[in-house]
Amino acid sequence: MPVLDSENTAFAQALSFVNHTNRPIFLTGKAGTGKTTFLKYIREHTYKKMAIVAPTGVAAINAGGTTIHSLFFLPFGLYLADYVLAWNESDHHIYNKQRLFGKIKLTKQRRALLQELDLLIIDEVSMLRSDTLDAIDTILRWARRNAAPYGGIQVLFIGDLYQLPPVVKNHEQALLYQHYKSPFFFDAHVMQEAPPIQLELRKIYRQQDVGFIELLHDIRNNSCSAEALDRLNTYYRPSFNPKSEEAYITLTSHNHLADAINQQELDKLPGASICFEAAIKGDFSSNAYPTESSLYLKEGAQVMFIKNDKGDERRYYNGKIGIVERINRQKGELIIRFLGEKELFTVEQEEWKNLRYNYDIQTDKVNEETLGTFKQYPIRLAWAVTIHKSQGLTFDRAVIDAGASFAPGQVYVALSRLTGLEGLVLRSKISPNSIRTDPHVAAFSNQQLEDEQIQEILLQEQQAYLLHNLSKAFAWNSLTLETNHLKDELMTKQIPDKTLAYREMSAIAKACNAQFDVAEKFRNWLQVQLADVNSLSIDTIHERVQKAVTWFQKHIDVELIAPLQQHIEAWKLKKKNKKYLKALDDVQLTYRRKREQLKQCISITEAIRNGRNITAVIREISAQESLITSKSQQDQSGKTVKGETRRISLELFQKGNAVSTIANLRGLTEGTVISHLIQYIGTDLDATELLAHDKLEAIMAMLHQHPGKTLTEVRRLLNHEVEFHEIRIAQAAIKKTHYLSKKINNNDRFS
Repeated sequence: MPVLDSENTAFAQALSFVNHTNRPIFLTGKAGTGKTTFLKYIREHTYKKMAIVAPTGVAAINAGGTTIHSLFFLPFGLYLADYVLAWNESDHHIYNKQRLFGKIKLTKQRRALLQELDLLIIDEVSMLRSDTLDAIDTILRWARRNAAPYGGIQVLFIGDLYQLPPVVKNHEQALLYQHYKSPFFFDAHVMQEAPPIQLELRKIYRQQDVGFIELLHDIRNNSCSAEALDRLNTYYRPSFNPKSEEAYITLTSHNHLADAINQQELDKLPGASICFEAAIKGDFSSNAYPTESSLYLKEGAQVMFIKNDKGDERRYYNGKIGIVERINRQKGELIIRFLGEKELFTVEQEEWKNLRYNYDIQTDKVNEETLGTFKQYPIRLAWAVTIHKSQGLTFDRAVIDAGASFAPGQVYVALSRLTGLEGLVLRSKISPNSIRTDPHVAAFSNQQLEDEQIQEILLQEQQAYLLHNLSKAFAWNSLTLETNHLKDELMTKQIPDKTLAYREMSAIAKACNAQFDVAEKFRNWLQVQLADVNSLSIDTIHERVQKAVTWFQKHIDVELIAPLQQHIEAWKLKKKNKKYLKALDDVQLTYRRKREQLKQCISITEAIRNGRNITAVIREISAQESLITSKSQQDQSGKTVKGETRRISLELFQKGNAVSTIANLRGLTEGTVISHLIQYIGTDLDATELLAHDKLEAIMAMLHQHPGKTLTEVRRLLNHEVEFHEIRIAQAAIKKTHYLSKKINNNDRFS
């Protein structure tokens, strides 16, 4: 699990913008500043319903998401919203709004997913085209029936614009530039309507050499002096031929060059190549293969890991170079040797997943469905690799073959893969033209705000986010859409007493539509009140919200939940209508969830009126959101699923809530919450997350010295300076340590 660097203020600031605001965000940073780490951290620590997308298949697999075209069913081609297509338009790769909607077929499930998303993360955004972003915006507004930018979804863009640019085909360029200033995402029309706040991660983790960091900075910003370039070119060694033990990798501009070098070096090794075939199941596009499906290796081959080690030892990282020491096909063993390390390493196959997102109404969560898997050794031949495929990797030694065909940004990408200049060799000199920066990128990147301005905007956006949640609670869209959809489809279903069912559902739908009209009027009033956050009449808003919540909860109970429950009970007695009953249960769950959601409104207005810390309030509201689903499900089923109550406590804790907050929200004692969390020590939680490291070590030492002692006896031995639950935490940590030790010993015995 990615760990939060407490000293990285930019990281924490970005985290607050994602979790505590609805503002579009562009998170950038030089190579090696932790953008990928941030993405993984958000994936595991946001309460928002989210989806991760990327422009290419490989980037999507690496980000743990799906492609942009897959999520939105986007056709490949140029999107120009208002382009006039002739009736005999020959170019079918141009899409205006009408043709786009004609190509996209949104199923009920896909529309529900897009309607329920809170957060869309677009990784490797330097490759995202401006017209593609406008197409995404168009689809979201249409699917969500919301005219706000991106249909009201928060969008987080992650990437470094000084790296790989968007691809524009020759036949698209002239037309694209007629409608856009540039192909970069920041020149999309929606960006002018909803500009993101730019946040930059500045702490560099990959390089430590200050001189090298400054050189990379100058190249990135197109400010490299002639003297600095001359100093860089002192690493030019055209006849350099690395020794096999030096583990240099050559970075080239084109696939065919990298493939030729790898094949040439593999052929030099004695013996025949051994092929390892990937196990590919289900739907997994060849364009998204993370490594070769047919991996040819020999003993002595230089290989590179393309994934971080997920084990506790962290033996390898993405980009680490090794040598194939031994291949044992009979035992299925592939043994790797790392330079400077004595121990050999037996590598195991890894699995990559092709994902699709689905919305589960029962859990109110966006889930990941595995469509296909790709299982292969997480390595590739590594005498050479393209600049494109090296993005995100880290090398100690590299030969850079720049040539004359590098696109803007490629020299920077290649150089920034290195941990330091001591491992650099240039096969061709770097010319001033090779390090040029696109002027559009430079102009956009210069719009960075000062830290003080960003902090001020964060506070404003947090308050706006609270008020946005207030308005969202009175949105009746999902209720009316689900109810009317179920009613309208009734006459096409094969169910008993269809006409009577239609009549009863029509009455419920009529009441729901009437509530929608009232809700819209109240939301319009709210929007007027919230238009200027600096002159809010919060007392008036609080009073009106209390009355509105009371009115709507009463009408939901009387006009929606009660008659629908009666309808469900009546149709339970009939046969051959299982699917219909499931649809009715889903709608009722939506009603109950809305009723619970309304309760938050009073908490929001009270918090603002009392001047409470906004971040703390948002965290509490977020925690309440997590409870709404379990509460509504429990109301419906009458009981909680076994183990679910512990899981809820864990999820709330992982979202940053204190034990006392969780206890208060759930109506439990703090001891009960702690007992829930102790169950996850060693799996989802580390003991140090529940207890300070020094105190944990002291208790564990005492437990080791006095095995078999009771909790009371151990507490007495520690002079009553610890609590009983703290001893139980230490006991759980010891138990997990013993389990791991036994497991390791067993593995050693059978290896």
